[in-house]
Amino acid sequence: MKIKNEKCDLVVWGGTALTMDSEMRVIENAIISISSGKIQSIQSKKNYQPASGAKTLDASGCIVMPGLVNGHTHVGMTLLRGIADDLPLYEWLHHHIFPIERKMGKKEFVALGTQLACLEMIRSGTTTFNDMYYFEEAAAEAAHEMGMRAICGQTHIEISGVEKPGEVFEKFNKFFKKLEQFPRIVGALAPHSIYGLSEKLWKEMISYAQKNDLIIHTHLAETKKECEEVKKSRGMSPVEWFDSIGLWEQKAICAHAVELSEKDISILGKNKVGIIYNPDSNLKLGNGICPVVSLRSQGARVGLGTDSTASNNNLDMLQEVDVGTKLQTLKYGVGKLTARESVKMLTIDGAKAIHMDNLIGSLEVGKAADIIAIDVSRPHSIPLYDPYSHLVYSASGSDVLHSIVDGKILMKNRKLTGCDENEILKKSKTWGKKIFHFNAKLQDS
Repeated sequence: MKIKNEKCDLVVWGGTALTMDSEMRVIENAIISISSGKIQSIQSKKNYQPASGAKTLDASGCIVMPGLVNGHTHVGMTLLRGIADDLPLYEWLHHHIFPIERKMGKKEFVALGTQLACLEMIRSGTTTFNDMYYFEEAAAEAAHEMGMRAICGQTHIEISGVEKPGEVFEKFNKFFKKLEQFPRIVGALAPHSIYGLSEKLWKEMISYAQKNDLIIHTHLAETKKECEEVKKSRGMSPVEWFDSIGLWEQKAICAHAVELSEKDISILGKNKVGIIYNPDSNLKLGNGICPVVSLRSQGARVGLGTDSTASNNNLDMLQEVDVGTKLQTLKYGVGKLTARESVKMLTIDGAKAIHMDNLIGSLEVGKAADIIAIDVSRPHSIPLYDPYSHLVYSASGSDVLHSIVDGKILMKNRKLTGCDENEILKKSKTWGKKIFHFNAKLQDS
């Protein structure tokens, strides 16, 4: 891609740039010029001296790289962090999470949860997230105000007899219209799961997505119970059933994908389906390990995600990649998923999985200036022999020094620049007290 030679708005200088482009170029002493939210140029220049009066960001002593992509979140749930830990999935959901959501899950809850999530993501290097939840227009507005880039998927679970025919898609039409005012936010359909919608509504969702060129974000093959029940009721696996109704012909993003047969993996690979690996959440809920190595070898586009803080309990993608890579080593053997390939899942492969690699995921001229700088001067960073290995096995979210989205600095030298962090934290603590007391009543009942 080429970009017009315009006046530069910002220069990020110094450090070692991991471009994550098709050649996987590593540029020492990188100078990245940004104009109108896009990367204008990227080059190496020793002894660089910023021009007088130019807006610059010093990234010397850092790894400079594309912002991280969190491929599966429920950011509105961030206020539920740690509320009901160490419980089996069914009890966790039905005795705690669902009752709390029914009581407190309103627009204010979702907006504040999204703001809190954005604070954490900006601080730990995530610049784009792919979300699914209720009141998603509130999440979209909050993410936009916080300066982040996101896909916001309106969740739908069918409740028979409540909504009239056509009402579901009337709501979606209004939702997508609302999101037009937020240029960094992409709207999506987020039907919850294979079991959350009837066959009829699933087919209508696919038709609606095809007609309007929309992303469909859903949960897939997360548990053995899900797959066994689908096999019993429909005579095939979830992957096979979705294949039969044409989901894989659309822009699909599927979270979890833990319980897959060889045939399932072949279908997902052949159709280059976006799969989001959520290792921490799957481990915590006891659901198993996604077959990432096999999926990638067959052609599926695999990224990483955290899921919600209610089942993780954080949004640190550098922690996620550490755990996720080691789990693939346990499952497949040493070297079957290298650190270099794992960093691709954090960036360009994650962008491919969520259908945004034309805009984000690598440092290239013409792409969005979504850039982070990671401090590598601390004791746990020294000596540094391989930047990819360091990012996967040594770095943490707290090492992120600067965060930029769309050419705008959201964090400089660990200080957030575009929001009142203390006010968000204060409000979140107040909500936390209300949630705690309500959950205590649930336990007593």
